[in-house]
Order: sequence, then structure tokens, then C-alpha cells
Amino acid sequence: MLLKNHDHENPDQKLTDIISQKQINSILYSDPFLKAGFMSKLVSEVKIDILYIDLDLLYSGYVVSGILALQKNLILYQPSENTINDILKEILVRASTSQVLIIIDSINGLFNVLNYKKQAGKTVASIVMLLASIARKTNSSIIVSSMARYKKEEGWTLSPTGKRLIETKNSRKILLEYGKNAIVVNLLDESNKILLPANSVLI
Repeated sequence: MLLKNHDHENPDQKLTDIISQKQINSILYSDPFLKAGFMSKLVSEVKIDILYIDLDLLYSGYVVSGILALQKNLILYQPSENTINDILKEILVRASTSQVLIIIDSINGLFNVLNYKKQAGKTVASIVMLLASIARKTNSSIIVSSMARYKKEEGWTLSPTGKRLIETKNSRKILLEYGKNAIVVNLLDESNKILLPANSVLI
């Protein structure tokens, strides 16, 4: 629900309305369960194919346990060090031929999968930018989630590693916070907030 403050609500507002096709949607959070709630609600609203790269396995855990149903338009990937390259190739092909939503959940997990590389940071940034470039050609959207914290001296950094957050001029930062019986979706670049009531979240 789009808010200027928490006193005025728009019950018709959908999360899909805030996802940009022209920018990298960077979802920032301090608690993985906030992120999981946001993702479950978003995925339930999306009608096009969703290519979900689940690197922290939290969303997959809810699906496997039966708490969340595996939607017909959702392709759920669980990459490992041995499979990440083939998965990325498959996603690039799919995203280059049809409109999709790509979710990288999370950047922290992608660093862990690629930690064997000497320049993992550059590799992670290159993957995100390549996927974003392909997505623009088919009017697709890309979401990148990051467990992060803000330091006045350093800006946004990944938690707990302290690595710098991948930021470009083409990124849109969306911060997830706890509210009273709700998830507050803070659109940092627009000074707007969305209130996601707890009873509307699927987990």
C-alpha cells in the first residue's frame, strides 16, 4: 500500500507496481524473514515467468515444506559452485527470448557460491550487469536482494561481510523494515513507503 505516511493507505496498491523494468531493483533487508515475506507476496502477484535464483535456500525451504506452493510460472534454481554457470546460461537464454522476472536471492549467497574465484566481487557485479542488460531488451525485470546495513561513513554494505553493495546509476534501492503488524517497504530513492500487512503475506 503506497504511503506518504502510515496514516493514509491505498488497498489497491500491488508490489508489482513498484518493480521497475528499466532499473535493477535492489531489495535491502536486515532480517531474512522480512525478505522471504516480501518475496512470497511479490511472487504471488506476478503473472509472467519468474526465474528465481535461490542462493540462501530460504524460499526453497518454504516450498519444500509445503508452506508455499510452487507456482506454475515459477522456475526455482538452487545453484552450487558446480551448477551456477549452467544455470546462468539457461537464464540468459530464457531472458533473451521472452519477458520474465529474474530474482537473484541473494547477493550474499552469490558471493558464497563464487568464493573460490580470486575476484569474486567483479564476477558478481558482471553477472548482475549482464542479466540486467539482457532483461532490458525483452522488457523484463530484475530483482537483486542483499542482506545489508547502512554506515554513515561507508554507505550500504553487505552484512556480515562488510563488502560494498553493488550500486549503479541504474539501480533502485528498496529497504524492508518491520512495522506494526506489517512489513514496511521503503522506496529510498522516492521517499515513499508501502505498508504490507502481515495478513497479506503468505508465510
